[in-house]
Amino acid sequence: MQASLSTNISATEKVVIKPVLENFDQNAQLCAINWFDLRHPWLYTLYAALATRYVRKVSGKLCFKGKLVKRLEGPAEQQRDNLLIVRYPTARSFLDLVDYKVFQIVSVLRLAAVRKFCFGFTENILVKTHLSGAKDSSFTKEQFYLVHHFQGDAKWLNDNRRTVFATAQRYRLETYFCGLTNASIVREKTGKQQSVDFFMDGILLFAADSTDAVETFIRDDVYTAFKHSNTQNSLYLFKRTH
Repeated sequence: MQASLSTNISATEKVVIKPVLENFDQNAQLCAINWFDLRHPWLYTLYAALATRYVRKVSGKLCFKGKLVKRLEGPAEQQRDNLLIVRYPTARSFLDLVDYKVFQIVSVLRLAAVRKFCFGFTENILVKTHLSGAKDSSFTKEQFYLVHHFQGDAKWLNDNRRTVFATAQRYRLETYFCGLTNASIVREKTGKQQSVDFFMDGILLFAADSTDAVETFIRDDVYTAFKHSNTQNSLYLFKRTH
């Protein structure tokens, strides 16, 4: 297993990026998945406005921000109302963000604003090296997004992803994101480690112009085979807000 990366945020505390895959590449792009409910939406809006400046300083990019419309399948306890995906150039770039003292102070607002916060890192395995599809440069709020996170062995998806993406196209769905979990985040204070909750082995996003297209796609034999290859699946309809 690759060695962990860390940064000290105080004399007694550090933040650690802990790889969960043997082939974790610390120099590759890293996508942070934020999956959460809000306690105080106005406070999170303030946090986001202040934090964005520091995300940009480390060349991070907000790639997706969306709100839940409804749960389609999966356990209710894993449902969250908000999804945020931020891409960083490297794992070290994320730690550079954490290093900013002002960002650490601003993050107190996030802690107060959110509840049921889940956070982890994924590798984007789309054929293209950048996020694509979904009319990315000029998305419309009329579009729906199928958000599917799962637990299970990613080998089936790796071996069959082109077939899955081609099947989505047949139903006029654009594959927007496909990330497999490759690292977790840990806070270590006075030698004791505390992992941030993250229960996904992978997450996919597909953009569609109608809910009917989504409902038909998830019943297709190819997609049903993918779901059966996992131990747990959670599927949702989201609307994009960024």
